[in-house]
Amino acid sequence: MTNGAAVDSEGRPTPDPTKNVLDLVQAAIQRLDDLNEAYRSHYRDRFADVEARITREFNYTAELRKAEAERINAIRSVDVQALQQATSAAEIRATALATQVAASAEAMRSQVAAAAQAAESALKSALEPIQKDIQDLRRAQYEQQGQKVQLSETRETRGAAIQNAGLWIATIIGVSAIAVTLILSLTGRG
Repeated sequence: MTNGAAVDSEGRPTPDPTKNVLDLVQAAIQRLDDLNEAYRSHYRDRFADVEARITREFNYTAELRKAEAERINAIRSVDVQALQQATSAAEIRATALATQVAASAEAMRSQVAAAAQAAESALKSALEPIQKDIQDLRRAQYEQQGQKVQLSETRETRGAAIQNAGLWIATIIGVSAIAVTLILSLTGRG
């Protein structure tokens, strides 16, 4: 072997393998750079697609939130309006009821006053004969006492006095029973 140019088995000179290897390495490097650029380009496009999709979804979500907020606001608006109408109707009913209660109370006061006045009149007219009878009984009692002083102490006179006293007591009891009955019947009606 000699230190000269390399030859193949037929004696033809062979190119220097270093240049060939360098060309192959350079081609491989270029291929790797092309693949790397294609890879970056592909992922840039994918990233742009993903970014666009995320942006669309974000915008869509924002639109959904806005539409939902508008829907909820519309519902709240209807609820507030219904509440205001219900409050207004309740106030009208309360005012009408208060007016009716005041009118009923006044009518009841008038009826009670009229009934009390009627009961008082009835009681006066019922008590008047009783009071007259009591005055008559007192007068009769005084007369009987006066007669007792004038009468002698005979049995007959004494028996009559006892009989008159019994009659007087019976009359008072009867008049009292009538008075109580009248008072109870008048208070039961009022």
